[in-house]
Amino acid sequence: MANVHKDFHGALSYGIQYLVEHYGVEGMARYFDGLADTVYAPLVEALKAQGTSAIQEHFEAIFNLEGGEFTFREENGQLVFEVTKCPAIAHMKEQGYAIAPHFCEHTRIVNEAVCKRAGYCSSVNYDQEAGQCVQRFWKEV
Repeated sequence: MANVHKDFHGALSYGIQYLVEHYGVEGMARYFDGLADTVYAPLVEALKAQGTSAIQEHFEAIFNLEGGEFTFREENGQLVFEVTKCPAIAHMKEQGYAIAPHFCEHTRIVNEAVCKRAGYCSSVNYDQEAGQCVQRFWKEV
């Protein structure tokens, strides 16, 4: 079993709150958008080469490692990733971490940034309090 440091999520939450307080929501968005060119560059390239199966493999690896509950399905030409237990939200609640009001928004921003660079689109509808979301990915037309 690989080492998993779920406390990263708590640190990320505090980091998001710092960005919002010091640079505004727009500054936070710019920061996370830029990660598509660095941290997520391999995922961008995999998405270009493999299509949405790269996204599915990416999230399956993370959510299986961290104990998330989720399903994938194809629907109207879209890959639908439905999260019924977000491991980040669950861990932060269990540990009593403050969860930044914009925590789940970073997922939408990163997904859009990765997809945009690879010629895809995405959407995220989330319920941060419940730790649930539905993420969709499709080829840009």
